[in-house]
Amino acid sequence: MNRRALTCALAVLLTVSVFGCGREDKRADPEENTTAAEITASTAPASAEETQEETTARRKNKDGFGMLGYVRKSKKSSENSIAATLTRAMCCVLVDKEKKIAGDVVYSHSDGEDELNKNVRDTYFSPAEDIEYIMGTDESGYPKWLLCSKNTNKDRYVGVYGNIDNADELRDMKWPEVLELYSFREKEYTGVTLENDVQADQDGQTQRITLGDGTPIKYEGLDRLDLLALSIGMEYIVGVSQKPFCYYGRWGADEAFTADVPWEVPEHGDMEFIIELSGFEIGRVMCWETDTDKSLVGKYNFKGERQYLSGSSWDEVLEYFGYTQGEYVEYNMDERN
Repeated sequence: MNRRALTCALAVLLTVSVFGCGREDKRADPEENTTAAEITASTAPASAEETQEETTARRKNKDGFGMLGYVRKSKKSSENSIAATLTRAMCCVLVDKEKKIAGDVVYSHSDGEDELNKNVRDTYFSPAEDIEYIMGTDESGYPKWLLCSKNTNKDRYVGVYGNIDNADELRDMKWPEVLELYSFREKEYTGVTLENDVQADQDGQTQRITLGDGTPIKYEGLDRLDLLALSIGMEYIVGVSQKPFCYYGRWGADEAFTADVPWEVPEHGDMEFIIELSGFEIGRVMCWETDTDKSLVGKYNFKGERQYLSGSSWDEVLEYFGYTQGEYVEYNMDERN
C-alpha cells in the first residue's frame, strides 16, 4: 500500500508594457496605473541591504513555488512513507508473535535491540538508515499513530502515519520540536516492551484471528449488533455459502453463517446491511434488524477508523450512500469492465 507523489515546479513570467499615444480623448485608467506600480515594486531587484534569505523569500512569494519547496515536499513525503511502512511492519510482528506493546507512548529507533525492533528488521522492514520514532498505542496495545525521522537527516523532517488529530501541524515541525512536545530528550529512548496478547477459550486454545494482511480482528467486548456486522463481513471474507456480494443487501433471520470464526454469531431477526469498500477490500459493514428501531445500527471497521455515520440512524445511513429502502444493490461483474 505504498504510494508516492511526484510534483513539478511552475515558473511564471510577467511582462508589463505601458505606453500612450497622447490623444486628449484617451485617458489612463487609475486601476491600471496602480497595478503597474504594484507589479514594478514586486519585481524590483533586491537592494544592496537585502540578505540572501530575504531575496529567496521574496522570489518564493512572487513565483509561488520554487525548487526548494519541491525538494522539501519530496523529503516530507518520503518520511510519511517510512512512517506507514514501519507501522505496518510492527503490526505484522505483533500478530505473528501474539504480543502487544506495553505503554501508551514510546520513543525508540529502528536500530534498537529490543524484541519488537529486532523482529521488524529480521522480517518485514530493515531500513538502510536508523529511524527514530514516537508511537502511540490503542487500547489493545497496537500502534495507533507513529511519528518518525531519519537519524542521518540534518533537516530532521517529520513523517506522520495513523489516527492523530494534529497530523498537519506535526508534519510542519522539525524532529527536535516534536521531541520537546512529547517531553522526550534526544536519544534517551524509552525502548519498547512487549507483553503476551493471547486470546484463549475455556480449553486454553488460542483464538487469535487476522485478515490476510495481518490486520487483527478485535471481537472481544463487541455488543450484539456490532458483532453481527463483523459476522456479515467475515462471511464474505472467509465464508463458504456462496452468497452473492451486495453493497446493500438483506440477511434473513434463518440464513446460516458458514465462516469459521471463534465467536458465536448472536441470534437475530431479518437484517439489512451495507458494505463500504476500501479499494477492493471490505472497509466497513453496517447492519440493522428490520423489526427494530432505526436508531439501532451495528457497525464494524475492517480497515481504518471510519467514525462518520457512527451515530446515525439507518435512514441517515441509506441517504448518505444514496440507497432506497428495500432496493438492494448487488455487485455486478460487468462493473470491472
